[in-house]
Amino acid sequence: MADMEGKVQRLSDVLRGHLTPCAENNPGSCATELLDQEICPQPLSHDNTSTPLVTGLEEPQDDDAAVNGMAMVFLEEHTSAFYGESSNINFTQLLLRAVASARNSAIEMPGTKGHTGSLNDGNVSGINHSQSQSNPPQSTETSMTSLPEVAEMNRLLDMYFNTCGVVFPFISEDATREIHAECLENGFQSTRRTWLGNLNMIFALATMLDRENLPSAKKRFERADLYYRRAVGLCGELSRHVISLEIVHYLLMVVMYCQGTQRSVQAWNIYGLLTRSAMALGLHSPGSGKDLNSAQIEMRRRTWIVIYCLDKVLSATFGRPASIPDEQAVDWGSSARFRQNSSTTEAEADIPGDFLAVSFDLYQVMSKSLARQYSTTAERRDNDLDDLNTVQASVEFRKTLRTWASSLPPHIGLCDARSEILAENTRVHRLRVILSLRYHNLSILVLRPFLSITIVNLFQEGEVNHPPYFFQLAMAEAEECVKSAEATIDICYTVITTDSTSKNNLGAWYFTLYYGE
Repeated sequence: MADMEGKVQRLSDVLRGHLTPCAENNPGSCATELLDQEICPQPLSHDNTSTPLVTGLEEPQDDDAAVNGMAMVFLEEHTSAFYGESSNINFTQLLLRAVASARNSAIEMPGTKGHTGSLNDGNVSGINHSQSQSNPPQSTETSMTSLPEVAEMNRLLDMYFNTCGVVFPFISEDATREIHAECLENGFQSTRRTWLGNLNMIFALATMLDRENLPSAKKRFERADLYYRRAVGLCGELSRHVISLEIVHYLLMVVMYCQGTQRSVQAWNIYGLLTRSAMALGLHSPGSGKDLNSAQIEMRRRTWIVIYCLDKVLSATFGRPASIPDEQAVDWGSSARFRQNSSTTEAEADIPGDFLAVSFDLYQVMSKSLARQYSTTAERRDNDLDDLNTVQASVEFRKTLRTWASSLPPHIGLCDARSEILAENTRVHRLRVILSLRYHNLSILVLRPFLSITIVNLFQEGEVNHPPYFFQLAMAEAEECVKSAEATIDICYTVITTDSTSKNNLGAWYFTLYYGE
């Protein structure tokens, strides 16, 4: 793009100085010659009246690291303030300092000033960024509107609605397939630009999970990125000027896609645009869209709840402020409660709707934990924690989690590593595994302050101001935190050893293990 802008600028400068005289002497001939030939950079004149022309631009580098879905990278000191104490990187730095202290080692840990020489723009030097930072090929109108074969499209749609579409049920499968069938019938002669952009994002997300047909992660990324670039070409600029439900869905899928690749900066920035667009559309208000039919209202409700849940995930992962206060989701959430009683059978239940409802309740607990235990945004020293408030908050949240788990309907109840359902791959079993892992992940979040306090006391990380009785309590709670981490590992191990394909009950790892320790 910079090269193209430079050529256009040079062309403009040449035409400004020569086109008018050429038109007077031989109209059209000189101008045609200038347009047909390749314009080469002109040497700068020493004339004081000449205008300087920049012929080369350096692309900016992000100060933020390109992280994976678990945010497991190291940052330089000048950026670490943007990763609060709920983030994995903050906790990992604490662990590394403790290990160094235990070994009486003088080796400086990542995040210290002496380590910056081995870092590349805040990233671990071993991470390969060639794919995520490479310049994508230029997209033409033809390439943006290109589509795979019909059989491939149907296969990718099936994969999406059996994976992403179940965990994040904000796009109507029936409506999507109906429009897709109509487009196939008329040869895609009349297709909305935004719908086609969403279709390409569906293909991109499905391709990232397609390990059977594309065993190579590199090949999956390349193929998925092709669909992603087409979607960006169709809707990227449009999303900044137009607000509609399809645009919100496009932005939401872009955030999900970037979260699963090494594009953390894009995920965070685009999420800001997503939130503002959703609020401008009135998705945060249950009173908006009353004139719509029940199916449209339900999709708006589900879209907002998914955005709310994603907001808490990104806030916890990055340790940054959440964008949506709980007050702007409680009304939508109250109508999202599953409507059946304990005697409702699996066949009678709305599985995606029930899953989204109980997930919403779980993420509300996460939101309160971030606000009360981690100050939502800022880093603060462990020895500044109030002992009584720390214990009280942990006890309350653990009780809330147990209440949440006991209130789950039987068909989507929690499981453990010994559960027989792990060996049978079904949509419902996959959702039960995901809920179980999210439960343990949130349990880790709630109990981790005690684990941090234990590490600080054991390895004398700074001044220790906690009384002995509190340190003993912290150690006991830290053991519970470790048990949740072990339960996460055990469940994942059992699922993978039973079936290592992408159709197993674990699903996409970044759906669930965004906060795994």
